Amino acid sequence: MNENQTRRMWVVAAGFIFATLIIIGRLVVFQVVESAAWEERGRLATTLEIIARPERGIIYDSNGTVLAANGADYQIGASPALIINPEEVATQLAPILNLSRYDILALLESNYPFVTLSGRVSAEVAEAIRALDYDGLQIDPMPRRIYPQGELLCHVLGYTDFDGIGGAGLEGYYQAELAGEAARAQINISPLTQQENVIAREGSDLVLTIDRTVQHTVEEHLRNAISQYRAESGTIIVMDPRTGAIVAMANWPCYDPYRFYEADRDLLQNPAISQQYEPGSVMKVVTMAAALDSGAANLQSTYYDSGVIELGGYPMYNWDRSAPGTTTMSTILARSLNVGAATLAVWMGTDTYYTYMERFNFGRRTGIDLAAEAAGQMLRPGDELWTETSLGTNSFGQGMATTPLQMLLSVSALANDGYLMQPYVVEEIRTGNQVLAHQPTVLSRPIRPEIAHQVTAMAVNAVNTEVWQAQLAGYTVAGKTGTAQIPENGIYHATETIASFVGWFPADKPELVVLIKLDRPQASPWGSDTAAPTFMEMATDLVVLMGIPPDDVRLQADILAIRDDQ
Repeated sequence: MNENQTRRMWVVAAGFIFATLIIIGRLVVFQVVESAAWEERGRLATTLEIIARPERGIIYDSNGTVLAANGADYQIGASPALIINPEEVATQLAPILNLSRYDILALLESNYPFVTLSGRVSAEVAEAIRALDYDGLQIDPMPRRIYPQGELLCHVLGYTDFDGIGGAGLEGYYQAELAGEAARAQINISPLTQQENVIAREGSDLVLTIDRTVQHTVEEHLRNAISQYRAESGTIIVMDPRTGAIVAMANWPCYDPYRFYEADRDLLQNPAISQQYEPGSVMKVVTMAAALDSGAANLQSTYYDSGVIELGGYPMYNWDRSAPGTTTMSTILARSLNVGAATLAVWMGTDTYYTYMERFNFGRRTGIDLAAEAAGQMLRPGDELWTETSLGTNSFGQGMATTPLQMLLSVSALANDGYLMQPYVVEEIRTGNQVLAHQPTVLSRPIRPEIAHQVTAMAVNAVNTEVWQAQLAGYTVAGKTGTAQIPENGIYHATETIASFVGWFPADKPELVVLIKLDRPQASPWGSDTAAPTFMEMATDLVVLMGIPPDDVRLQADILAIRDDQ
């Protein structure tokens, strides 16, 4: 080997050594210095983030009819590069999407890789576009809550927005249960790795205490009453006093939960639980019950009614300006005497009276399973605005505020041996194979059973003498009307009223307690002329729908049962 060959060999060897050192150096950098970064890049290259989104739970009525379910709207898009004849496509799409042909054409001729041609469209629109069969068009489903019964039960159901968030009613209150829980995981997609399942927690289904047919009947009677008596708005609640189960809850005006975004924001609230009002004379049955239970009065008590009583320097008169003289307890309810109710409150004294009002749950939420319940307002001694006058006006339902549900709940104690049951709308929550059934809950027992029966008898007498419009053929009804003035800007409106009626039946063994409230009726301001007849007409249908037998049938059944026991 000559000198040139030797030199050339060392040059080549040096090159190999240098290259080897570079390779070894890079391997050290990759394996040691940058190992964590390369490991992460490798992991990302072989993993994929999977999000499993659950289906929102279904809401059923008590018989299994679907009230709220899941559907889809659609969004229309296009890839301009794939559209062969944009002018023809734009001409076909314009009438279907109800958009300008020129606007669509501008999008289809743009340089964007993808364009959105519409917002949410219906399944019918999506199907019409699918039938065109043009390349380059894309139809993407977008989850949407649907309400097959339309406006039925609108305030009870509430609505769900486009992000899947319940905004009112059951949809809002049970958001967590209905929505379920999405599952998110990083999955290794290497074929050499065992694949994992990503399973979301599906939304729970709700079964209500309300039957669709009963609800429809109640809503129909409310609409008829609004029209007949030319009222501004109204509410009807029907409840089982024995359990607190809501049988029906209707308000007018209503809205379409499917198109919640078109409704006035005020309409989205449930007036039955969120709107406060002064209840008026229906409050007198509660005042009477408190007076009898506290011992301040008894069935034989009388007082002298001169037609006026003054408390805190403010004179209070009977609604008809009558002065009946010596008056019995039963007559206070039968003739709806303001002076009589105020007298009972004075006999009880402030501490006792307001203690009973707390026991009847005034000024507190009922805890019903619906979103946005209001607490009502009842001033008490020591509050800045309370005066001795408040004791008198509160006794006949003025100078205080309650929701329709609170008023109904307080009266329900008279129909249930003195027990106040927590009202509820959901009978069952169904999650997978588990069923969580509601258990009736006692809120309080403000009065003794015998007092509840005594006031019920007085309320039966009131219906039979002064509120004959609420009589129900074949059934004994207990009830009380209310005609409350409406406070506006610190004073009571001169002519506008809230007319109401609360009734429970069959009186000897009540199965239903009903509140009817009509706001600003123009045909007549009086609850006896508007709310009471509405009750009678509606109750006539309810006893048939719910299979409540007349008094004589129940009496005969009780006699036969006694004979069988003997």
